[in-house]
Amino acid sequence: MMPVSDAVQERFIRLPEVMHLCGLSRSTIYDLISREAFPKQISLGGKNVAWAQSEITAWMAESHCRAQPGL
Repeated sequence: MMPVSDAVQERFIRLPEVMHLCGLSRSTIYDLISREAFPKQISLGGKNVAWAQSEITAWMAESHCRAQPGL
């Protein structure tokens, strides 16, 4: 189980913010999810979904390193 201090720091972000941070379109994000190449969304209930900001940040860092293998 995650310590309370870590759980409090986690932030959920909605699709428009994910798109803005990653510079990807909605369709590209969902295409990458279907290919298991992007973090899956978390259901918030009903039709509401969000992503863990830490997972998006980690994905961005990983994809940046793949794009620049010398780093």
